[in-house]
Amino acid sequence: MDKTKNRKDKIVELSLLTIILIISFILWDTYFVYPIKLSVVLMHEVSHALATLLTGGRILAMNIGMDLSGSCQSEGGNTIAIASSGYLGSLIFGILFFLSPNRIKIGKWIIISLTIIIFLVSAIASKEIPFILMVGFFSLLVILAANYMSIPIITILIRSFGLISCVYVLFDIKEDLLEKHIVINDVSLLGSLTGIPGIVYGIVWMVLSLLIIILAVKLSYGNK
Repeated sequence: MDKTKNRKDKIVELSLLTIILIISFILWDTYFVYPIKLSVVLMHEVSHALATLLTGGRILAMNIGMDLSGSCQSEGGNTIAIASSGYLGSLIFGILFFLSPNRIKIGKWIIISLTIIIFLVSAIASKEIPFILMVGFFSLLVILAANYMSIPIITILIRSFGLISCVYVLFDIKEDLLEKHIVINDVSLLGSLTGIPGIVYGIVWMVLSLLIIILAVKLSYGNK
């Protein structure tokens, strides 16, 4: 009986997530999805900053624009690791948010830890007070949600945030591949550093991201 109820709950939850994702696609260029897009840009640039620090570099500046632009200027460190970290890091952040309700007690502390890391790196990397305040407000909301993750609606919101964040990574890679007016982006930088065409990196990141998203959904809703 409990297994049947648990299975039905998963089906309902997955159905709601699917509906939310479809609505997000329909409203993709509206303010409904904008806060999540802005959060993904933040996670993307924080990932660059973390890679810089972990490979011995120094962050010169980091900023996020309200037009969803982002930059992380650095000095030193492993350039290939730093260039690769944006897509990979924001995908990992999104996947961890999505998976966290699977084990609520552990997931709560994973979310809180990730949020603290995002805030601290942002505070260290950026000298813009409005930007730091914005990240602080976002961090408080996420930590508050993590403490109430056992509530079904909060679970849905956290999973939706994680899933839409992962999907936005795919859109981000696609735009970097197709938007010719963007002279320098992660895929073009990787191409210039390694001699391998940027489009190859873009396709590999897209396929890898899609496979990781599918695996995360199977881990959360597949038969056990």
